[in-house]
Amino acid sequence: MNNTNNRDKKIVHTSIISIVANLILVMCKAVVGILSGSIAIVLDALNNLTDAVSSIITIIGLLLASKKPDEDHPMGHGRIEYLSAIIVSIIVIYAGMTACFEAIKKIFEPTQTNYSVYTILILVFTIVTKCVLGTYVKNRGKLYNSPALVGSGVDALNDCLISVAVLVSTVIYITMHIQLDAIVGLLIAILIMRSGFELLFDDLNDILGRRLDRSFTDKIIEEISKNENVLSVHDLILHNYGPSRYIGSVEVDIDSKMTASDISIMTQDLKRDINQKFGVTLSSIGTCSYDEETKAMRLEIEKRLEHIESIIQVHGIYIDSKKKQVYLDVVTSFDDKYPEETGAHAQMHLEEAFPEYTFIIHRDLDI
Repeated sequence: MNNTNNRDKKIVHTSIISIVANLILVMCKAVVGILSGSIAIVLDALNNLTDAVSSIITIIGLLLASKKPDEDHPMGHGRIEYLSAIIVSIIVIYAGMTACFEAIKKIFEPTQTNYSVYTILILVFTIVTKCVLGTYVKNRGKLYNSPALVGSGVDALNDCLISVAVLVSTVIYITMHIQLDAIVGLLIAILIMRSGFELLFDDLNDILGRRLDRSFTDKIIEEISKNENVLSVHDLILHNYGPSRYIGSVEVDIDSKMTASDISIMTQDLKRDINQKFGVTLSSIGTCSYDEETKAMRLEIEKRLEHIESIIQVHGIYIDSKKKQVYLDVVTSFDDKYPEETGAHAQMHLEEAFPEYTFIIHRDLDI
């Protein structure tokens, strides 16, 4: 709970810094843009204003997401952070569309611009400030696993390129008297919209349930494997209820000689360790028992199946020597166009090798 509170405070602190910095940039660019008559600089200021609004929404979303679980939402309100990130992306898209219409109007109805050395100095200042701010916010977002902060940081870094384009067009006008202001403004509008759509699709992937980072799940599996009673680990499934809020299950292979008491102690130890080190709640730990008498047959089963192209892994093999039945899980690739045929192929291989046994194959997904 303390880690969650600390995370929330850090995100709020970072968002406040972003809001203050962006509002300062908005005022600087708006004044320069209005005085110089530059639509490009005004739209650049609008872009910074959307960043400030985004940070405010991030804070509101975080406060709502930190509400305690209740009867209607027993897993908490963490997914509100994803919804707040979607609202941010919609605001960015809307700002981009509005800017696009204004820039197109200026292309057909150009106005006179009046740049000065002070214009260039202020643009340089805003570029440096925005680059530093973007890097800071993005790194803090990654550190505290906040998609909204990461999105704001990436957007800020993209803004640096936009401001550079404005600066270049200003220098070209001062030195060559070539008017590129409206065209650069249109480019800014398009980039704003593109950034908004990228954020939107990224957030939708989180809500739909994207695959977790392999390095994260591999660390959890590695930690579970350290337990002296665990022979192997598979079927780790994590459900996301917001950034850094995971509840899931896993299955481990153990020695068949373990007692119910031994298994109970092992599972409680694993749940505690994983929660303390990764903040992940394992609601269920399934077990599959192995014995030395069937080791050779298990290895032969794995050998015969893992050479099949679409099969990634074979695990959870339980051999009932008395009933002559074998239960096993087969993980197949998402690229497998004919999973039923792959299952039949696996069944045929095993029945040829062990005709006296009945094989019950469960197809697992590569998650």
